[in-house]
Amino acid sequence: MQTITLSVAATLLTMALLQLDPTQRLIDATLSETIAQSMQRAPDGSLVLSPNKQLDAYRAESPDVWMLVVDEAGNTYREGPVPEQYELLQPILNRLWFVDIRDHGEPHSLSAAFYTGETPIGKLHVLAGGGAFVSIVFAGILLGNIFILPLLVVLIIATVIAIPLIVRKVMRGLDSAEAQARSINFDQHGTRLPLDTVPKEVRGLVSAMNEALSRLDEGYDRHRRFLADAAHELKTPIAILQTRVENLDPGPERTRLLTDTARLAAMAEQLLDLQRLAQSRVDFQPLDLVPVAERVVADHAPLAISAGYDISLRAPEPSQWVLGDRGAIERLLTNLVQNAVVHGGNQGAIEIEMAGHGAFEVHDSGPGIAPEHREKIFEPFYRIRPLDRGAGLGLNLVREVLRQHGGSIAVLPSHLGGVCFRVQLPIATAPN
Repeated sequence: MQTITLSVAATLLTMALLQLDPTQRLIDATLSETIAQSMQRAPDGSLVLSPNKQLDAYRAESPDVWMLVVDEAGNTYREGPVPEQYELLQPILNRLWFVDIRDHGEPHSLSAAFYTGETPIGKLHVLAGGGAFVSIVFAGILLGNIFILPLLVVLIIATVIAIPLIVRKVMRGLDSAEAQARSINFDQHGTRLPLDTVPKEVRGLVSAMNEALSRLDEGYDRHRRFLADAAHELKTPIAILQTRVENLDPGPERTRLLTDTARLAAMAEQLLDLQRLAQSRVDFQPLDLVPVAERVVADHAPLAISAGYDISLRAPEPSQWVLGDRGAIERLLTNLVQNAVVHGGNQGAIEIEMAGHGAFEVHDSGPGIAPEHREKIFEPFYRIRPLDRGAGLGLNLVREVLRQHGGSIAVLPSHLGGVCFRVQLPIATAPN
């Protein structure tokens, strides 16, 4: 727009200059103003001309410079060869406010410049001529520059102020699309960027991004269905294997097989739990943690004891009420206990402690977890050591349950020598 505006203005100016006659000359308008500023008053009130360098320059260039000056009181001053045609203007010169006289014939002796305005000695009216000519083409170029200069100022203002405001307004739709894009994460599917608010210049890019998001959602759904189907199909052969192992003669080999079979069953159940969490809504109800912990400890005591652990529950208070889903909290505690069984070193103790105010802790006497791994262990399939046991899903499931419940988990050193997982859940009031 700026280029077009300047091009049109330059074209119009050039066309106007081409219409001018280069042989025509204009009197320099500053001559009459210079004379007005050079006028002084004599003691008797008459008008006199004081020395002026600019006026001397005019005279040096054009010796025939003439002037006719009148003040408001009718006092006059004249100098030089004033054309007799202008003698008649002297009585009425102080009544004029604009005069433009051009002589189109050589030597342009009738061309005159007029000035009226306030000076240090009062208001004066000056008619002058006889020299200081300028080409009409030069005058046109000067006037054209005077015309283009404000245009340039307007364009600069538009560049500095107007254009950023316009761009900000046009791109405002991108802000909402950006905010929507930042809100997209692995757990939110079906989200698309808005098309109606973005500028049409980037609408194709946003549409392509929405199509990519659709393909990602479809791929995620296929992946989720595959995991759910695979976990479901694995449960039957694992159950058959567990039954056959239980029928073996007692001994160390049977114990190891039972432990490995239990890990397989836990892995399949964890995969199913992750799919249930992704597909179902959590039913938040007041829940007593103590009976839930008692049930988990009772269910896992045979497995823990056979693996070489002493397992116990410490609950100083008979009840501890939190707000949550019973099944999800039970799966959370189950995975923490199974994690202690798998990684505790097959010796020592596993302890579940009700810490009060919606918190509980799971301790073990294993090798512990280094500080640099304490955040990463909640990522799916993350293992501290490449040959470490377990699938790396249990702690990820714990984090997902806590995220849905608005709870938190901390990894701390345990008083048993291993690691302590401290879980905090929202507190609930015991029902009447």
